[in-house]
Amino acid sequence: MSDVTAQLQNAIQLHQSGCLDEAGEAYGDILRTDPGHADAHHLLGLLAFQRAAFDEALDLIDTAISLHPEATMYHSNRGRVLKAAGENRAAVSAFARALYLQPGDPATLSDLAGAHLDSGEPEIAMLFAKRAVELGPDLAPANYNHGLAATALKQFSSAQLAFERCVELAPHFAPALFELGRLHQAKNNDDLAETYYRSAIAADPALFEAHANLGNILRIRSMLEEAVFHYDAALAEAPDHAAVHGNRGVALQELGDPVGALSAYDRALLLDPENAETQRNRAQVLLQMGRLPEGWAAFEWRWKTQHFKSIYRDWSCPQWDGRIHANATVLVHAEQGFGDTIQFARYLPAMATRVRRVLVECPAPLTKLMAWCAGVDDVIATASPLPSCDYHIPMMSLPGAFATNLDTIPRNVPYLAVPSELRDAWSERVGGQGQFRVGVVWKGSHYHQRNTWRSPGLAAFRPLFDVQGVHWVSLQKDDEASDMRTLRMTSKLVALGGRLRDFSDTAAAMAHLDLIISPDTAVAHLAGALGRPVWLLLPHVAEWRWLMARDDSPWYPTMRLFRQHTRGDWTEAIGRMAADLKDVVGTKS
Repeated sequence: MSDVTAQLQNAIQLHQSGCLDEAGEAYGDILRTDPGHADAHHLLGLLAFQRAAFDEALDLIDTAISLHPEATMYHSNRGRVLKAAGENRAAVSAFARALYLQPGDPATLSDLAGAHLDSGEPEIAMLFAKRAVELGPDLAPANYNHGLAATALKQFSSAQLAFERCVELAPHFAPALFELGRLHQAKNNDDLAETYYRSAIAADPALFEAHANLGNILRIRSMLEEAVFHYDAALAEAPDHAAVHGNRGVALQELGDPVGALSAYDRALLLDPENAETQRNRAQVLLQMGRLPEGWAAFEWRWKTQHFKSIYRDWSCPQWDGRIHANATVLVHAEQGFGDTIQFARYLPAMATRVRRVLVECPAPLTKLMAWCAGVDDVIATASPLPSCDYHIPMMSLPGAFATNLDTIPRNVPYLAVPSELRDAWSERVGGQGQFRVGVVWKGSHYHQRNTWRSPGLAAFRPLFDVQGVHWVSLQKDDEASDMRTLRMTSKLVALGGRLRDFSDTAAAMAHLDLIISPDTAVAHLAGALGRPVWLLLPHVAEWRWLMARDDSPWYPTMRLFRQHTRGDWTEAIGRMAADLKDVVGTKS
């Protein structure tokens, strides 16, 4: 064995054992002895590639190719360096040259497929990937690139089979595990997606997207602390990724850390100022913190989010800005939930002092109620033809138009009313004359994204029903009969929910109640707007409108707030409510 051959074997051993500095010195020694040693140039180029010194790597590999132009491996590795450097077209040429020198090589065919994918040519990539799998069915990277090409072509079943074959051949192939996670997440199969993401991270803890996507799944499942952990892990790899900062902000907000959430949103917006979702989320944190003027201004970003784009309408008239226009007709249109419309209807009487006519467009179940609001000239049910108007304004833009801060919230209640004849019609239905009458709702709409978060359910209310001297009335619309039957509560409650045709009926029933108890639903808003005593059960981190750490509401003077002290545990809050209810009933007896 020649000295140079022995030196090369020693250098390769150092290289393979991770002693890169020592290996580099050994390759250099060879080149000082033999400047035309092609393998030493090539291997020194690979060492530079490992250090992400792409230009240096290419220079060294190009020198090796000039010395030995027929070496297939040199061209293949030149393609890999070019691909890593983002020079995709040049990488295609390098791999094509390698394939010319060694036709039918599965690894080179696979590399060509990957380069064409990165060049935005999935159809060509698929041809090479299929051929690579045909000639090398047990080659994991070939199956992986086949899966990527199929994904790009929206052939998702084929993609899944290809990635599964890749993982079968190489169980710790992190990119394929990640792609399987992403495919299952797209199918809303979050259990499998989570499993694959965790496996991908175990195989490669630096896999940024696996951490980010797993964080999203965990956040949706309210596993918030772990979600933040994975967002942090993702940002350790890609600190300037705006979307991850934004999602981290949502998790912190739901954890009850508004300061941390605001910081995360600010970082996200520094990187991506036009992101409407982040702007809207940031607005809600500002509102939750009581920074109302800033929050109202930022909340206008909602119309650029995906959800609001679907309900956005192109108005022919300008948006009203709160100024006096004595001869103007202004259309106020509801935009979100029933509760939002009820809450912000408080501005309609004040509007009537600034403009000539106030028109309100709202969902049909609210039309009677809105028609009885002071200052309203006409009410139009949603989807009905609209009259002409000079200005329009979304209902939830009214606080901003009135420059509302915590001290100027309109607090005059009731601002909604019920005609006496309707109110009287519900007296006998409510029943319980002479007793302490309590109306109860135990859950909100199934369509609300956070319904399970905010709704205790009927079973959680059992301690309340043990309080003696109370005539209980159900105002629950959804699932009233089935919930009461399942929990054997039919003898405890007068079931009125199924008889309520709209919110005017609910309002009429409330007129005969001494107290309304509800989670965060439209019924609670209605009780507050009518000036009825209302106890509101709130999750550990409530919506922005309820602010933080207070047991009253500046929006509704007759409302008391009962907050969870531990996320997901209603027992303590309902226990406090039951004790207070017992005291109240005792004083009324």
